[in-house]
Order: sequence, then C-alpha cells, then structure tokens
Amino acid sequence: MRLKNVYGISILLLVLNVPLMYSEKSGSYVGATQCEPCHSDISAGYQTTRHAKAIDSLKKSGQENLPACVKCHVTGFEQDGGFIDYDLTPEMAGVQCEACHGPGSNHIADPTSDMIKNGGPELCRQCHTEKQDPKFNFEEKVKYVHGTPLQ
Repeated sequence: MRLKNVYGISILLLVLNVPLMYSEKSGSYVGATQCEPCHSDISAGYQTTRHAKAIDSLKKSGQENLPACVKCHVTGFEQDGGFIDYDLTPEMAGVQCEACHGPGSNHIADPTSDMIKNGGPELCRQCHTEKQDPKFNFEEKVKYVHGTPLQ
C-alpha cells in the first residue's frame, strides 16, 4: 500500500512538472549564452580560456564518455538544466560561468538578486585535485579565469 502512494505521488509530481533536482532558491543551469548579453566583455575573454574548451581535452584522450572525467569538463553535470550528454545538451559542454558562480536561472529572472556566488579554492579543488593537478595555484590561476587578469 505504501509503495503505491509513493508511486502515485511521483507520477503526480512529474505530471505537474515539479522540479525534483533543485530548489527554487538555488535555481537551474541556463548556460553561458544566457550570461553573454549582460556580461559581454567577460564572455569574450572566457572564450579564450582552457575552461571554454575543457571538453576537447577529454575527446583528445578518449575519455569523453567517462562520467568521473566528464563531470569536471562540463557545466552542471546531471543537474537541472546542466549537462546530460553530448546529444541532448552540447551547449553545456565546457567549464562555463555557472561552474563557479552557480545555477543562473534566478539571476536571469532577477539580475539584482544575490544568488550568484563566487567560487573559491575549495570549489576549484573539486576538479583541480592534488592528484589531477598537483601544481594548481588558485591565487595565480584565478587571475586568468575570465581570460584576462582580474582587477
């Protein structure tokens, strides 16, 4: 009896299109093209970075289908609005704005909101691990994360 209730509620949530993977507070991923209209200078600089082309390094090494590798070379891996796979969400490939600043849907809806965060060394170290990138220096690298030295 209990399983039927859970099943029924799940179907109802799906029919009503209630998001299950994120809260309204955190929002969903929208992709860098949504950031571009208001942040064109940063967007242009970002296009010159290795983050913008991060998925290409996996393709060169034949690791583009390994989830443990893909998650660090795309944006919003398996999150609402984020990267699912190359066929469904190719626009979310690469390490885009939201990888550091968080899901952008709420910011797009209300640009005055303070929902956009700034990543710090602990966020970067989720992918730039000691094993994967032992010489990673946050203080030096963050200067160039947008393609040009941050002021």
